[in-house]
Amino acid sequence: MASNELHAEIDWTTAIVEGGRLTVGYDGEPSQAWADRVEAVLDRIDGPDRRWAKVSVKRKRVRVTCIAPGSEDDLRFLLEGAVQQANADFAPDEQDGGGGGGDGERRSNADEAMTATFRSFAPND
Repeated sequence: MASNELHAEIDWTTAIVEGGRLTVGYDGEPSQAWADRVEAVLDRIDGPDRRWAKVSVKRKRVRVTCIAPGSEDDLRFLLEGAVQQANADFAPDEQDGGGGGGDGERRSNADEAMTATFRSFAPND
């Protein structure tokens, strides 16, 4: 699914909750295909034990309804994971195999996605 389409990150500085509904934008201008991919990932990983109702992903923003107090960290983890997966899916293919394989083999999309996820744990200095 790799392409040169633009991707984005969640811009938490734009987050606002009104009436238990979160609206948050992005720091980029993603394509509709990217937004659709984020929504597809969320459909797969958003489990039944969630403490919110519906997640709606658009090109300009994400909206989550009926958020229960205390669920902020879990919701952030879910949204950022879906965005990172979509970014990995739309990342340009690496020509040199990504430097991660021990014998020069190209890393799989899953490896690249997991690498991105683990790197995201680094503090933002």
